[in-house]
Amino acid sequence: MKAVNILEMPRFGVGGAVVISVVAAFSLIPALAADLSPKPATPAGRLESARAEIALTRSNIVETIQQLDQVRQAADPQAQFRQFVEQLAKMKARAKLTQERAQLMKSKGEAYFADWEAQAAAISDPEARRQAEGAHAKRKIAYDTIVEQMHLARTNFTPLLAELEQIKTLFEGEHSKENIAAAKDLFMRANWHCVDVQRALMATERELNSLAAGFSGKEQGIPPEKK
Repeated sequence: MKAVNILEMPRFGVGGAVVISVVAAFSLIPALAADLSPKPATPAGRLESARAEIALTRSNIVETIQQLDQVRQAADPQAQFRQFVEQLAKMKARAKLTQERAQLMKSKGEAYFADWEAQAAAISDPEARRQAEGAHAKRKIAYDTIVEQMHLARTNFTPLLAELEQIKTLFEGEHSKENIAAAKDLFMRANWHCVDVQRALMATERELNSLAAGFSGKEQGIPPEKK
């Protein structure tokens, strides 16, 4: 790996610094353990496990952007750059897991809610059936929002990862004026894609919390979950 020239690395500038602050503010949940096994037995537990995965992905995104931002100010820019490269690899792995989770939820969601709706319709007591149908409607809205936001996060993940990879390649190559100008543009675009991903993942977390509360019977009029 070639040495990183600290004097020629682009700054984020005022706009970039603001974006970094916004992104950092989004990551209020502490980093969670990557090993979430064994898998919870209840629906609420599985939803909480999914939320924890999303929180860990968000934490990794913020860490990657911050590692990159620290390269210029580091006492040893080359060592800091290596840390960014290592963190980028971790972020790519988290992105893959999150994308797989989104695809799984989308593929299984329709079958699950069709079955749940049939069970609610089969309830003989009118009031109990009304409550079950109301619970189904709330959960379906939350689930559809999760799938939509996960798709949005995935859509923005693709250019974000591409931009960070391009920045890495530029820093490893010749420090020409053209490369420096390209890196500045990539910095800003990566920051805004990062914010878009974070917003989508935060919305996903909120809906997962809502679903988990419903399955736990914490929402008014919704019966507790069954194992």
